[in-house]
Amino acid sequence: MEMSSRKFTLALVQMLVGTNKAENLKKAEHLIEKAVSKKAAVVALGECFNSPYGTPNFAQYAEKVPEGETVRFLSEVAKKHGIYLIGGSIPEVEGSKLYNTCTVHGPDGSLLAKYRKVFV
Repeated sequence: MEMSSRKFTLALVQMLVGTNKAENLKKAEHLIEKAVSKKAAVVALGECFNSPYGTPNFAQYAEKVPEGETVRFLSEVAKKHGIYLIGGSIPEVEGSKLYNTCTVHGPDGSLLAKYRKVFV
């Protein structure tokens, strides 16, 4: 198997989050823009970047995927900067189930992948 060598810059974003989802998204956007300014083609956010971590908080912050506020935000930011954006994870709700869900968006803003951890 022959492998081609293509270089790209990957940025890992770790941030302190609070209880205000809108502020967390604003902070994430600022850090994504900082990564893009350093030529990052792929940016990965941390687990529960939009809300306090912990299963007791999930129900309060959970949103639907793909129509929720955070997934729309990730799509818009990926498209705006033409990057691959790995959405760390966010609390997701579907029916009565809660998940810790990671989404991946392409440079055109499309949702490329979704991975769920299951909490029982």
